[in-house]
Amino acid sequence: MKSIKVKWPFIAVIGVLLFMAVWLGTYGINKTIDKTISVDVYEDDDWSNITSSIKIAGNLRKTLFSTSFVGTFAIEYYEPSCRDGVEVKIDWQGNDYQNISFYYAGNFSRLDVQKIDIDKDMNSMMIILKDGTIIASPDYYISTKIRNEYKG
Repeated sequence: MKSIKVKWPFIAVIGVLLFMAVWLGTYGINKTIDKTISVDVYEDDDWSNITSSIKIAGNLRKTLFSTSFVGTFAIEYYEPSCRDGVEVKIDWQGNDYQNISFYYAGNFSRLDVQKIDIDKDMNSMMIILKDGTIIASPDYYISTKIRNEYKG
């Protein structure tokens, strides 16, 4: 009789933990983001910078296995991302790779974004456009390799 009394609480705790794991794996945690990030734009080879900003407003969803953002990601310097009705989806594939897709007028496109590196809290980022322009938050360290690859 005593072993039955010990089993039920143990089974209940295991059940609650499994439920929480399934919940976090499927639905995750949703967080509303509405902020403006200051960025520096490097468009020429002498590394002179222009100050700009990125308006971020939308839903950040974190599950056990993935993180994604859907909403506005308006880069002040880059006009196509600021048009009315433009939305973005950013997916994090592990810690090393992010994918960005813009949605506008029924089309999905990367626009002119060649590469994006953004942390999961969306505070520190670097965006490289196809023409070699680098857009980075002030706290983002741009390595020599990136400077040489995109700026000669």
